[in-house]
Amino acid sequence: MGREEGGRWDVGIQDNAVRLERISDGDERLFDDSLSSEEARDLAGLLTKFATKLEEAADSDTTKGSKGSDESGDSKDSKDDEDSDDSNDDSKDSKDSKDDDEDDSNDDDEHDNDNEDSKESKDSEKSSD
Repeated sequence: MGREEGGRWDVGIQDNAVRLERISDGDERLFDDSLSSEEARDLAGLLTKFATKLEEAADSDTTKGSKGSDESGDSKDSKDDEDSDDSNDDSKDSKDSKDDDEDDSNDDDEHDNDNEDSKESKDSEKSSD
């Protein structure tokens, strides 16, 4: 997925689905999709998972202090991108196996926080309009 400088994510509810849009600085729609509530929760979990991995990688890079850490970080990012594609496919298949996961209680807490964050995001979007 290409990265855009600036821009914004618009998230809302439309036609009984979570509406997700990526808008450029020039107000051009770059991406839009509608997700079921379960798909939105799965996506929130994946985003949280990879954001945590990114932070952990950044923390380990700063503690290493080596010149080669930047290069290894790039390859890790590429691997994470591949993992995210696989995770999307697996997330629908693994709904039945959620009971087997050890960190389900953490996931539930993260989803609760994500719901609060999305409410704050909606409120800030309304105030900016």
